[in-house]
Order: sequence, then C-alpha cells, then structure tokens
Amino acid sequence: MGYILTEAGKKKVDEKLPQGCNCSEIARESGLYRTTVSRIIDRNYGVRLGSLEDFFSYFDLKLEETDYQELKNNENTTTINTGESKQPQNTNPSQNPEVQKYVKRPLIEEQLYENLLFTNSILRIKAPKKMGKTILINQVLEQVKMKKKYQTVSISFQEADNSHLSELNELLRWLYANVSNQLNIKDKLELPPKLNEWDNLTKTFGSKMTCTNYFEKYLLQKLNNSLFLCLDNLELLFLNENIYQDFLGMLRSWNDKASRNSLWQKLRVVISYAPNTDTKINPNQSPFNIGTAIELPEFNLEEVQQLAEIYQLNLDNSQVRELMNMVEGHPYLVRLTIDSLKTRNDMTFEKILETAPTKDGIYHSPHLQEYLAILKQHSDLAEVFLSIIKGNYLGNIENHAIKTLINLGLVKYQDGKILVRCKLYRLYFENYLGDI
Repeated sequence: MGYILTEAGKKKVDEKLPQGCNCSEIARESGLYRTTVSRIIDRNYGVRLGSLEDFFSYFDLKLEETDYQELKNNENTTTINTGESKQPQNTNPSQNPEVQKYVKRPLIEEQLYENLLFTNSILRIKAPKKMGKTILINQVLEQVKMKKKYQTVSISFQEADNSHLSELNELLRWLYANVSNQLNIKDKLELPPKLNEWDNLTKTFGSKMTCTNYFEKYLLQKLNNSLFLCLDNLELLFLNENIYQDFLGMLRSWNDKASRNSLWQKLRVVISYAPNTDTKINPNQSPFNIGTAIELPEFNLEEVQQLAEIYQLNLDNSQVRELMNMVEGHPYLVRLTIDSLKTRNDMTFEKILETAPTKDGIYHSPHLQEYLAILKQHSDLAEVFLSIIKGNYLGNIENHAIKTLINLGLVKYQDGKILVRCKLYRLYFENYLGDI
C-alpha cells in the first residue's frame, strides 16, 4: 500500500516549500531519502504513510486524513530521468512488470543515453551476471525510441538455439532475420529478409561479408532514422572461439565503416556482457578497446530503499543497513530478498538473514549453488578465493584467477585491495569450500 498527497495536502506543502529548494537538501535535513522526497513532491509514486508524516513534520505541519490518499498499484507511474521532459509510464505489474520493479539510476541512465545519441562508436555495458544490465538497457532504449523516434532492436543470445551458437553462418543468418523481424513488427516497416539468397552468397563472399551486405542493402538503406542495435548476453559467444573471433571482428569492422561511410553512421551498437578472462582476440579486431565502457555499480542505500518502496515494503533504515551489511548492494540479491519478503509467508526479515549463508537460505539455489559448482570444478579458483576469504591472499590484480573471480562477481578490487564482494559470499563459501 502506498500513499500520495491530495490537492489539499500538496497546497500545504507548496506554501512551506522555500523558493529554489531541492529534494537533496530536504532529504539531508529531514532524514528521508531523496527519492522519497521527490515522490512526495511530484506525487508520481506512492510512499509509506510514515514517510509522509516525517515529511510534514519537517515543515512543522500536522498530517491530516484530508492531506493524503491511498494509491493502488495500477495507478502508479514512474519516469526515467534522461535529462529531458518526463514521460509517465504505466507500471501495472500485469502489463509491464519490468518497469514496475525498476530502480531508477539517473546518473548511469543519463551517461548511457548521451553516449547512445552522441557517439558513433560501440557502447559496452560490462558487469558480472545479475547486475541489472538488461533491464537498464531496455529502459534507456525505450527512451531513445520514444523521445527521438529512432528504431531500436534488442537481441539476446540467450534466445538463440545451440545450433545458432555453434556455427558462424547460422548465427549471422539468425541475427539478421531477428533484426528484420523486430523492425517489421515494432516499427511496421517492410524490410524484406531476402534470406533465400543467403546460402549462395556465403559460398562466394563468406558469412561475415554476406551479413554486412545484407545489413547495408536491406536494412540501413531502407531506414530513415538511426538504428540502435543492442546485443545482450554476448558472453555466450565466448564459449566457441571459432564464432566469437569472427563475430567480434565483424562488429569492429562495422564501427570502422562508420568513420568513412555515412550510411553506417545510422547504426549504433550496444554490447552487454559478463566479461571473460580467457577471451583472446587481436586488438585490431576487437570491439572491446574502442568506444565507451560503462560498468554497473551495486545499488546504494537510497536505491535499496527505493526498491523496497516499489514493492510497498516497510523496511526502516536499520533494516536496509542490515540487508546491505549481508549482501552489499548486489542488485539480484537485494531484489531476491525484497521479492521473498513480499511473496513468501514463511520468510521474515530476521529468518532471511539468519539462514542466508546456509543451504536452507533463499540465496542457495540456484545462485550460490551455481557458484559452488564452478569453484569445485576449478580447484585453483577455489584455493585463491579461500585465501581471500581468510585474508591470506598476497597476490596481485593481474593474477589470472583473480581476474576470473572478479569477472564472476565473487570478489572486487577496492581501495587497492582484493575483497570478497559481500558478507554472504564470505560466510557461505567459508562453510562449503572448506574441504577443498
């Protein structure tokens, strides 16, 4: 349950708001979160009744029943801050669950948005799995499409069959067909795939050249506006060296074409991936050393509180700090915690934290279990990880095992030190890796 101000309540607040004040200033002095203050003033999302009371108390006002009203889920709206005019979006979970559960990250969104619009080079979103790459990109692409009327296509390699990921020609044919299909469906265009010619052409020109020619002839020449192509879960290609070497080289060649061919300047490519230490590619053929790289940080305290409010959970400041003490701001772990509190009657906040580093906890399956399987298969990684947990690691950041653990998201490099990412990982793996 969430509440917003009525017109009467807003009028009271408006009379007290000093000219030129900002949400950050009020939040700092009132003890509320900046996001909460913004929502109360803008009335664009429900907040806890206690937050309204604290807000009114800050202005020496008494909150009366006529000052607020309940806001049901299907009335909620939210916006994405991209530095332009705000556009409300329906956040009914049955219609758009991603938006309903999305935590706004204005600084990162603005950086991503501006790089999409104003640079022609490849944009790289780099972070371990489950850090929120996909949902962030989808939100910003929607803004690009809505505000700039550009075409957007999002391709996830998780949706490809094993046959597509094992042979380059099949992968490129699948990619081109999916891009054409999405543009036809979403933008009501008439872009002929012409796939009946594909196999004959690959015998003469090869798969990469055929795919490049198809994009140029049948897509880019037909589009009036820029095409933003997002390639998500790129790390799945790293499993097959024969594929990723050629595929990444093709992306680099597309970027090089844009420097001398205005037609290819229409194409903006975003690649999203969990990094892989073992990926080796010629620097002159690599898309990883050009363009802009954006690494996603963990949630901060305010963003965790914002997610709790989206779920309409009454977590006080001390509970949020307890949660972050266990999982830091790991987006997936925070979201799993809050979702469990909202949907599971058998789980209290205290029980979640008490059972967190055990096989009875909500984090064990599949998240921690998958990590445990990887570490047991690679004893060298497990040994280095255990030495970090015990504070005995004396190596350096360039160590191959350390790079792998960082890419997996189990450790992080901070203030010149290699640290376990969160207390949950330290306690859990200290228990279950002890026999290695």
